[in-house]
Amino acid sequence: MLANTNSQTTGKRLMNRKSLLGLGLALFFIVGLVVWVQPASAQTTSSGLTTADVDSLLYMREEEKLAHDVYVTLYNLWGAPLFNNIAASEQNHTEMVLALLNQYGLADPAAGNGVGEFTNSELQALYDDLVSQGSQSYEAALLVGGLIEEVDIADLRAELETTNVAAIQQVYQSLLSASGNHLNGFANAYENATGNAYTAQWLSDADVAAILSGGNSSGNGNSRGARGGGRQGNGGGRR
Repeated sequence: MLANTNSQTTGKRLMNRKSLLGLGLALFFIVGLVVWVQPASAQTTSSGLTTADVDSLLYMREEEKLAHDVYVTLYNLWGAPLFNNIAASEQNHTEMVLALLNQYGLADPAAGNGVGEFTNSELQALYDDLVSQGSQSYEAALLVGGLIEEVDIADLRAELETTNVAAIQQVYQSLLSASGNHLNGFANAYENATGNAYTAQWLSDADVAAILSGGNSSGNGNSRGARGGGRQGNGGGRR
């Protein structure tokens, strides 16, 4: 998922303690770690999902919207069909996540927000930054597209490692496969425009090379994602 590169989150949650009065010391030692101290990420909500799954869906809804909105804006600026085509795909992706929000009775964080408007303040700042970078030149815009897709791949890998919900896994796998295709599209366009090979901006060089050569983007590369403090490589930008 996309996030500010200057901020790193540990991904660790505070532990909630449940008090069970009247139980003996032996019971405390036997089940204390299971009952008394339970990670918030493992707790279920009224939707039946863990809090980690809920956080993931809410963030992914706006992350996919960010990709769509950046590409729409860059298409309007540069007129390259590639941006328009991938924006249409991203629109489908954010609607797939919205369907999951509706399925589990979760409020839509993107409701009522137009292009370039986000509930998450980090994503709002990131959108502004990416559009600013992509406005510098067509080549810079292509690098912005590549950066977005690399971070999406890292974030989706990380989320797939943490969720056990089949419906979420199915959607995220679909998004992951599409991000690999999108990265290839931006990399090819960049090479055609500049005569230079596209190089990794967030994932490892080997990981990007594998994806661009037709390797599966769901492989075991950098899976920490932006929210876990991934790598910022060539081309930089704030992620």
